[in-house]
Amino acid sequence: MTNYTGSKCICCEKRFTDDDDIVVCPDCGTPYHRSCYEKNGRCINDILHDKNVSWLPDSPEPEIPVTSASNVKRCIRCGAENDPSLRYCEQCGTPLINMDAPRPFNDEADDRHDPAPDPMKTNIPGINMTPVMLTQDSDIDGVKLGDLARYVGPNPLGFLPSFIKFGKTDRKLSMNIFAFLFPPMYFMYRKMKGWGLAAALLLGLLNLPFMIESFSSGDYNITIKFAIDVKSHNFQLLKQITMYVSMILEIMAGFFANYLYYKQARHDIFKIYRESEDEDRDAISERIMRKGGTSYGYMLLSFLIYNIISIGSMLVVAKYF
Repeated sequence: MTNYTGSKCICCEKRFTDDDDIVVCPDCGTPYHRSCYEKNGRCINDILHDKNVSWLPDSPEPEIPVTSASNVKRCIRCGAENDPSLRYCEQCGTPLINMDAPRPFNDEADDRHDPAPDPMKTNIPGINMTPVMLTQDSDIDGVKLGDLARYVGPNPLGFLPSFIKFGKTDRKLSMNIFAFLFPPMYFMYRKMKGWGLAAALLLGLLNLPFMIESFSSGDYNITIKFAIDVKSHNFQLLKQITMYVSMILEIMAGFFANYLYYKQARHDIFKIYRESEDEDRDAISERIMRKGGTSYGYMLLSFLIYNIISIGSMLVVAKYF
């Protein structure tokens, strides 16, 4: 009885199960559900009777490739469904090439592969990058992911997911709370000297009305006399405008700092690639780490520049205005 399990009854086209009551034609051996055979009253497999051959089990139906839900590539990072032919997630740009890694957004496990390795391990020494199983040679818009991690230095986990998104999509926004709170110091800490100096200059000048008001009223235990009436409507309006402009600049720094850092990293790494064609890999990696990384000295310098601009511009106004 169980030999027919999985084959089709040619009458109702339903597959036989172990619990079905099955009868067979005594001449050709074609199996039927008992109710189907009794309904017809005879074997209806006339082709076998005409050819005088016996019934053989039908072969199982072929599996339909890549259309089942378990074969849909879901992004490990954002969970978006992607066509199996794609290499990168259409939503966030995360590579889909390593599907052996744990897939928390998939409902069904894939038992065809060996257990996946620890997702936090990479072959970049000393760096735990991201839950996406990438290698240091993974290409991110022409730059090796390992070189981006070396350039970042401290805290690559906070930057690489955004870098992957920038490299594989057209998106440029990524929130950085530290850049929002202290733009000049943050830019200089990450060796973005041009942006750091520009932020210190602009924010220092925009802080001038607040400094004038504070020192004219003796808030810092030092009173400086100004020819400007700090209580006038025009001065208060100016102070509000500069405050709002400063806030807008800080918000923009918070949203675009990571993208600006990514563009600088690519620029610096490409330059090192061009200048180091004859050097070995270790020398190139060392140059990238020295070029990138962080600097507390630059961060302190930005703080000094900001205060020099704020206080210096205030003293100039006190002397000449």
